Amino acid sequence: MVRLKYLSIPAVFSAVIALGACTSPELEAVSKIDIKGEGVAAEAAREYKRMAQFEAEVMWDRASAIAFAEKALVAAEGRAVPDNADAMPLDARSRAEIRDAYRMLQVLRASGADEVSPRATGQAIARLDCWNEQANEGFQDSHIGFCKHSFGEYVAESARTLKAAGLGHSDVVMGARSFSVTFPLGSAIPKTGGDHVIAAAARHALSKDDLRIVLGGHADRSGSAGFNQRLSAARAERVSQLLQVHGVPLDRISTIGFGETYPKTRTPDGERHNDNRRVEIVVGPVRPL
Repeated sequence: MVRLKYLSIPAVFSAVIALGACTSPELEAVSKIDIKGEGVAAEAAREYKRMAQFEAEVMWDRASAIAFAEKALVAAEGRAVPDNADAMPLDARSRAEIRDAYRMLQVLRASGADEVSPRATGQAIARLDCWNEQANEGFQDSHIGFCKHSFGEYVAESARTLKAAGLGHSDVVMGARSFSVTFPLGSAIPKTGGDHVIAAAARHALSKDDLRIVLGGHADRSGSAGFNQRLSAARAERVSQLLQVHGVPLDRISTIGFGETYPKTRTPDGERHNDNRRVEIVVGPVRPL
């Protein structure tokens, strides 16, 4: 005889209450938004939405889910998202680490990370709030570690990209090391002596397993903006190929072409300048924490 197992009335009632507790106007609204765009706000909104749904559907944490949903809605509209810097965990060590992380992110954003590296910066914004929220709860070490480490990876990517653009002082934050290769006019082949610089960068990158490279390609203002954008990307790609010849794995290299947007030496439009025809090779750790 097959015995049917039924939930008790109190158990059913408790389950209904728990499921109902995770619904809210904010969660319903965030489930319906279609987040478009590639900017920092859109990227942060996508991650906040994912975090809100995870807290609601997996963790059944209504307060955290609503808090992240509210931030997703604000970011999706392109508005500035308030951070959680005033709500720190009680543990002194965690509080100091998170306070330093907020400062680090502020330095990078003030240096131009939102424009230069919007995807990584948007993710870093949301992951730092995730780290702070999990540390405040204080009982899920694996979740704290995931948010902390992923924040570190994204903020490190932003810092390396900033440095590759020639902006800010991210080497102070990251301990990154930079190398620079210049190019003849209109060419994607490095000037004589460039291979020695690339070889030195490769040796440094291979000295530790946790080092990653961002290659920022640049052009002077002697051609059209469209041509210079394509040329700068080709220069970065050429240096990537040469680094691979020296043994650096492709999965440790990122390339980006900045065109004529971030010159090392400012010039009038149409003027040639050797310093601006370059690739910045930035080698730094995968995470700073």
